[in-house]
Amino acid sequence: MPDTAAQSPDLSLGGLAAHAGAPRSHDGLTVFPLLAEPATPMVVDLLVDAIAAGTLTISEVGTGTVPSLLARNAGAADVLILDGEQLIGARQNRITNRSILLASGTTSEIPVSCMEQGRWHFTSETFSPAEDARQAPSGVRRHARDMEVEVAVARGRGTHDAAAMAQGVVWGTIGALSEGLGGRSPTGAMDEVYERNRPRLESWLAHYPLEAGQIGIAAFLDARPLALDAVGCPGLWARVHARFLGGYVVDALAHRATGRRSEGDSASPGHGSVERFLVDVNTAHRIESDTVGCGRYQVLSGSAVGAELVDDRADAPRLAHLSAFPALRDAVRPDPAGLSPRLPLAAPSRRRRS
Repeated sequence: MPDTAAQSPDLSLGGLAAHAGAPRSHDGLTVFPLLAEPATPMVVDLLVDAIAAGTLTISEVGTGTVPSLLARNAGAADVLILDGEQLIGARQNRITNRSILLASGTTSEIPVSCMEQGRWHFTSETFSPAEDARQAPSGVRRHARDMEVEVAVARGRGTHDAAAMAQGVVWGTIGALSEGLGGRSPTGAMDEVYERNRPRLESWLAHYPLEAGQIGIAAFLDARPLALDAVGCPGLWARVHARFLGGYVVDALAHRATGRRSEGDSASPGHGSVERFLVDVNTAHRIESDTVGCGRYQVLSGSAVGAELVDDRADAPRLAHLSAFPALRDAVRPDPAGLSPRLPLAAPSRRRRS
């Protein structure tokens, strides 16, 4: 049942004041809805809708390069690409490393991570979104964001070692989740984890209904913060609510599968816990970063990590997407199967090529 504790402090989201509502819990996963007063709707297409309409195409850059794809928006509306979107097809499945606002009529290279270690051959010319728009789990999203930073550093130094290691962390995290939830797929594809666990996912989602005025979620595993996601208006959140929840549920299922629970893990977080997490997100350092597409993109560091994308083209800036994760000292362990996430790149002989 929802907690009826006092309202939490406001979280400032791109000029929008939000607070955490009453939590809902199921088997250790607690979700606090982030609520705000009604705001002007954001008129954007989402990646899954734009691809279905044929106005957005995402393809390999040339013959293919792992950390980049080419996105073309031929539609009349801007397209919001959220971090953690699973893209299926082409030479290998990928996920987006950051949130991107792609303006109408523009083309841009977008940063991605590989989600399918054992394949490097074309199965289609362009990418499709994962079925049901399944967002990647928070641990994978966190490491994919780190990979984007490592790729930029590696390019600046003329070396690929750091980028390769960061991709290894992503693969290791996916492998650990797969092992914990029923075994690896032949190519290590993240999407197959969701497919194997579809009935459990659907059952869990029913415990966390969308609420009026909701613009986001702060999620906890047992008493520890997992992640926070928020967008700029309730109408937009209603379109992404189930997909983000799906990622959190996979985190929880993998955590439960280990059977390892440290002392205090069984405690449920109250409003004091979410207040501390919101304060950490609010007070995190925001560092301006190069923007892919349009808007202002800031990287969070310090008391929380993550990124914030704000559409600053109008007089009143609007939040497009905030994704935040606890600092490492507070984070839930990302390798639930007890595997080291820092796996090396697969040898060329193990990666099928055409």
